[in-house]
Amino acid sequence: MAENIDAGGKDITLYLEEVGRGNKNALDKLLPVVYKELCKNAHNLRFRFYNLDTLNTTAIVHETYIKLLRTGSGNFKNRAHFYFVASKAMRQILINASLRKKTIRKGGDAKLLSVDDIHNNIQLSDQTSDELLVVNDALEILEDTNERHARVVECRFFGGMSVEETAAALDISPSTVKRSWSIARTWLYTFMNSP
Repeated sequence: MAENIDAGGKDITLYLEEVGRGNKNALDKLLPVVYKELCKNAHNLRFRFYNLDTLNTTAIVHETYIKLLRTGSGNFKNRAHFYFVASKAMRQILINASLRKKTIRKGGDAKLLSVDDIHNNIQLSDQTSDELLVVNDALEILEDTNERHARVVECRFFGGMSVEETAAALDISPSTVKRSWSIARTWLYTFMNSP
């Protein structure tokens, strides 16, 4: 994402401000500006899970954008904040899809899902679903231990954000991001690989 900060960062912030003021036309202008970046992040997420093609990049991006519009279209402070919230949304979407897959595997009825759930386009393999749930469980424990470390992981892992973008989104220094990222990765690796 770093290469787009100067090119699209100002436009994104202006569009987000307009959306916050209730300008519906700004939403139409915002999507093309952020779409490519969200696609890149979703695509990178796909390949973090064993290069499996079962994750649909377009579905992840569309679900993320819809979730962003539903939950906070008027509450984004700036570009960095937008991408931070987008990374949280991607995490939630993937975890919800993983939980749904697990429920169906165990004999649950997909009809019990909310009508508002439109994540059906996100196809996860059993292995990817299980891996995402392990990562999420670890992140939830990390959140209780050190919330800043967990936020850094969300930005870097789920959002594909650079150190500088993560620092801007979380209002911390780049050196703090680097230190938190290093500690969090070590902690997550140890936690997920312990018997």
